[in-house]
Amino acid sequence: MCREPNTTMVFQFASLKSRLNDSVFAFQYYQVLRYISSLLVSVILVRSGLPGEQLGKYELWIFIIGALTTFWSSGIRNALMSWYPTRSPEDKKSLISGVFWLLVSASIIAALLLFVFNGKITLVFSSVSLSDYAIMFAIWLVLSVPLVITESILYLERPAGDLVYYAHWSGLSLIIFFVGAAMVSPELDNFILALLLHAAIRLAYLIILVGKISTFRFDLTLIRLFVMFSMPVVFNMLLGSAMDMIDGWFVARYYDSHIFPVFRYGSRELPFASLLYSSLSAALIPVLIRDGVQSTALRTRATKLMHILFPGTILLIPLSPYLFSMVYNEAFRDSAFIFNIYLLIMTSRVLMPQTVNFALYQHSAIVWTGIIEIFANIFLSYWWMQSFGIYGLAMATVAAYFIQKILLIIYNRTQNGIPIHHYIDMKFYIFYSVAAVIVFLIVHTTMR
Repeated sequence: MCREPNTTMVFQFASLKSRLNDSVFAFQYYQVLRYISSLLVSVILVRSGLPGEQLGKYELWIFIIGALTTFWSSGIRNALMSWYPTRSPEDKKSLISGVFWLLVSASIIAALLLFVFNGKITLVFSSVSLSDYAIMFAIWLVLSVPLVITESILYLERPAGDLVYYAHWSGLSLIIFFVGAAMVSPELDNFILALLLHAAIRLAYLIILVGKISTFRFDLTLIRLFVMFSMPVVFNMLLGSAMDMIDGWFVARYYDSHIFPVFRYGSRELPFASLLYSSLSAALIPVLIRDGVQSTALRTRATKLMHILFPGTILLIPLSPYLFSMVYNEAFRDSAFIFNIYLLIMTSRVLMPQTVNFALYQHSAIVWTGIIEIFANIFLSYWWMQSFGIYGLAMATVAAYFIQKILLIIYNRTQNGIPIHHYIDMKFYIFYSVAAVIVFLIVHTTMR
């Protein structure tokens, strides 16, 4: 007898396929798969039997390079997303190639500085010597940093399907390379080689992509204007990345190197939440510029995402101690409690007043609130670390992040006439936030 096809599954597949044709959703989908790939890499590293000291060095190098490059590379990417819709068709082509060369040049300079002064630079972040891997990670810096614009170019210039395809093969190839390294010989050098090979392949794809859209022409006048436009955005990204850098610096300076992966694997927030909201914010900037900041697109999409992520947050809080022990090992159980604290960032993550400020080019508001956020994080981190250890660092980050969001909400209400309910459905927001805090308190008091 022939069975009828499962119409529910067919409908769900068709619904997902149609959503992947939406560029904003495809942009978020890419960020989700990138997060999954990163998470699986960390699991592979732990499960491969890589010694804790070697694992700590790997994560410290990734952290240091991220601290040195993420703020300006991501700032340039966000500036491209914001400035691109306002340019003429001819300027758009020149802008893409110009930004590519800008990132390549800056990456080479940063890599040379890292290689020449690696001893002094790494000692700022950690008391552990990392010089034996300086050359390999300097090469990885050159190969990987320009890749931040790949998804932006695909989002701005290509059909959504191209971005989905890139998300699939780039994420899957990373896992394959790391699994291969673990099977052949699970040594740190081999894992770094896997990282280099993956970055080289993606860079080759980016070069081909840029070549199809532009002629690699470097318009100095246009890029000079773009750099001037991007400086406030880069500075804002510096303030934002400083939050992660502060936490990592405290852990690297005041704790043994094997503690660093424990903290780093725990300080991930809800899987996908940060990536989904940051990518949604970036993707909506051109939308709000086109449709106006009074558009309901921000509230609609942010609320839909909240209905998905907040229940996941509440469910993960009691499950995380068991999941971390099972996925990694018992030594990473403390990561679960750091993770639970970071889950509470969801109470402010779902609010996206900064998207309005970016669309209105109100970069100064973001910068000044970001400065306040950093000082709050430093003060609270040092204070609470004395009483709560590494858990205090996570608590300080959650509190400081919420402070900036509240300040931007007040600014938008008083200066732009945009109230908080423009970003989110307040009834559901209050319900979810209170529920998450209550579950956290119950779990934290009964399981610690």
